[in-house]
Amino acid sequence: MAKTSVDVDMAKLDRAKEILGTDTLRDTIDAAFREVIRIDSVRRLVDLAEQGAFSILLEPDVEERLWG
Repeated sequence: MAKTSVDVDMAKLDRAKEILGTDTLRDTIDAAFREVIRIDSVRRLVDLAEQGAFSILLEPDVEERLWG
């Protein structure tokens, strides 16, 4: 893990703490990183869905064909 020094907008930090339910700067940064990564994963999943990657799941009797 790298140690660094940054200027932090305290109003934004306080708001992020409130949203994320964190108490410390470190916990807030870690939670914010996790949330950004989670949002990216959801966006990628939505993109796959929009491209039809899961369209087979909408077909009639798909469970029987997939699971036997």
